Amino acid sequence: MRIITATPLRLSFLLLLLLSLSTTLNGQQTTAGKIREALATSDCANLEGTHIKICKYDYLSNGLTVEAITFRPAGEGRFPGVLMVPGFQRTALDLISLGVALAREGIAGVGISQPGFGRSQGKPDYVGPNTLKVLKEGFEKFKRESYVDRKRLGIYGFSRGGMAASLLVVQLDDVDAAVFGAGIYDFKKAHDEATIEGIRRNMEFETGWTEAAIRERSSVFMMNKLKCPILILHGEKDENVPVTQAYLLRDRLTELKKEFEIKLFPDRPHGIGPEVTTMTVDFFKRHLLQANKN
Repeated sequence: MRIITATPLRLSFLLLLLLSLSTTLNGQQTTAGKIREALATSDCANLEGTHIKICKYDYLSNGLTVEAITFRPAGEGRFPGVLMVPGFQRTALDLISLGVALAREGIAGVGISQPGFGRSQGKPDYVGPNTLKVLKEGFEKFKRESYVDRKRLGIYGFSRGGMAASLLVVQLDDVDAAVFGAGIYDFKKAHDEATIEGIRRNMEFETGWTEAAIRERSSVFMMNKLKCPILILHGEKDENVPVTQAYLLRDRLTELKKEFEIKLFPDRPHGIGPEVTTMTVDFFKRHLLQANKN
């Protein structure tokens, strides 16, 4: 286990750091906006000043359209590949900043909107069997691309996407690293501790609230099957998903002696902030680019 902690900084240095972070974030938002506009009228867009290519990647699952976007780094050859899953009411388009940040480092990506969100057709099932099936199909399609190295694969997800990532890594054998942001890992406990009534209603309505539905959505009880290092990110003031979910997963992984890192953000809400992108890119660089892969 590696716990990431902050160190004291001089005020002047902190102010410079915050200014730099704000400038970077604004730049990312501007870039993402331009790419969104380009994809509204074209199938692909090139990141200005680079050879990074972002393309629509929609596919069919059970005859229904699934919204997806790919991010291809500049250059030739095969690159590590990362599946990126957004959360509730978010879509593949909301992953542009992260996809571009990964592509700049030489990591390919595919963002997939869950059923019922964005242009992805079908009913949401709160990361149930159909959602996982849709994500697996898109990931498998992405792995077959000529520029993707199937020996270096990762999964990222935030909120419902973090929950999805945690369920996928215990079901897939070829994932080398994963990042879970603000996810649910014990479905029943998350429901019982939720302070927002609408979240509890969605959990009940979308799943049918049976014992089987609760069990199959609770990855913490499946972590004995985990085969790769993971990074857990969570805000301690998360109003949507209690931080106790991160504690539960941390304790279970510690008990199982699994490799993981955890970063909790004091006074941060569900969204956490731009550090999610920075820490996710760093984690995948260390485990997909710098690691010695056979």
